[in-house]
Amino acid sequence: MEAERIPLFAPDFRALFETCPGLYLILDTDLRIVAVSNAYLAATMTRREAILGRLLFDVFPDNPDDPTADGTRNLLASLQRVMQTGAADTMPIQKYDIRRPDDQGGGFEVRYWSPVNSPVFDDAGRLRHLLHCVTDVTEFVRLQEAGLRHEASAASLRHQNDQLAIEIFHRAQDIARANHQLHRLNEELAASNSELESFTYSVSHDLRAPLRAIDGFARMLSERAADRLDAEDHRLLEVVRKSSKTMGQLIDDLLHLSRLGRAPLQKHSIDMQALVEEVWREMPPFSGDIRFDALPATEGDRTLLRQVWINLLSNAVKFSSKSEQPAITVSAESSAHEVRYQVRDNGAGFDSRYLAKLFNVFQRLHSADEYPGTGVGLAIVARVISRHGGRVWAEGEPGKGACFHFALPAGQTGKEAEHE
Repeated sequence: MEAERIPLFAPDFRALFETCPGLYLILDTDLRIVAVSNAYLAATMTRREAILGRLLFDVFPDNPDDPTADGTRNLLASLQRVMQTGAADTMPIQKYDIRRPDDQGGGFEVRYWSPVNSPVFDDAGRLRHLLHCVTDVTEFVRLQEAGLRHEASAASLRHQNDQLAIEIFHRAQDIARANHQLHRLNEELAASNSELESFTYSVSHDLRAPLRAIDGFARMLSERAADRLDAEDHRLLEVVRKSSKTMGQLIDDLLHLSRLGRAPLQKHSIDMQALVEEVWREMPPFSGDIRFDALPATEGDRTLLRQVWINLLSNAVKFSSKSEQPAITVSAESSAHEVRYQVRDNGAGFDSRYLAKLFNVFQRLHSADEYPGTGVGLAIVARVISRHGGRVWAEGEPGKGACFHFALPAGQTGKEAEHE
């Protein structure tokens, strides 16, 4: 007799997650809460239905009665590092007070946490969620601050204390290793910057002269031997001249990119609406529809952000130029921690499989014959936004257009970025 088959059922992963003993919170890339464990709800005195779908820092603001509170700032910086690097980020112990429900007296309760933030990717390697995991170390910190060493008082807490000490030791080791790696990377960066300075000097002085000579002699040959050259000869000489000019433009773009990493940021309040409209007035005539939604003001280096808008709007014009009815939309939206700007077009689009290459130097997803360019413009956009402490990303589909986004921190003073 054939053995009876026992049906297999997929486990309820949401139920497993919510009932696990750890303190876990899942966020989307807008820092909106999408899932939470029961243990986290208990530790933070919150209810699932009251926090799901809300922005993280709307649910967990800083204690307004503590002028030194920096929990939201530190946590936001950690989450942004995860989004920018795609790697987990271990934070030192944070003082981050929790708001008590009204039926428990209201106000804020002092809490200390040991957080770790990790990325969650989909099958295509795109960042979809952030996993925020914390350990409540309030009792341990209080014992340390109070200096309680009496055996009778500590006996009941010794096991918990030991476990927390071990975990904190491991966290300290992680931070020490990260600091060591950061120091090494800074040394490598200094060496790379020195090499870049030498390269920039060489490009400026040694490459321009032969390029000018190539263009000049090709022009002279075309003019002096015009009667002896046929149409194909003239076409080939024009290719030489066009290629030398393209190389010159590429050199200019590379020099511009290299200077972005060295020039100090000059941050001021910027009327982004006025800046974008100013850039658009200086663009070549556009035969399609252009729409500007309301754009919030921000703080940053006006010259550098102006270049961002030039590059993004130029790309939108260029890649929508072959559409039957070209259309471009510039829009924005704000949250508690950042302002996000978008430039959307209905042009050539791109294959999302190559998204990782899009903001790298010399990476082109369309041939130069179809759409001229040097492949440096989006790298400049990414460099400028990164220097402002923001992030940049894109969405697209072949033949259906693309949307380029960049986000800048809300209310940032810029002091940290200026001293990076």
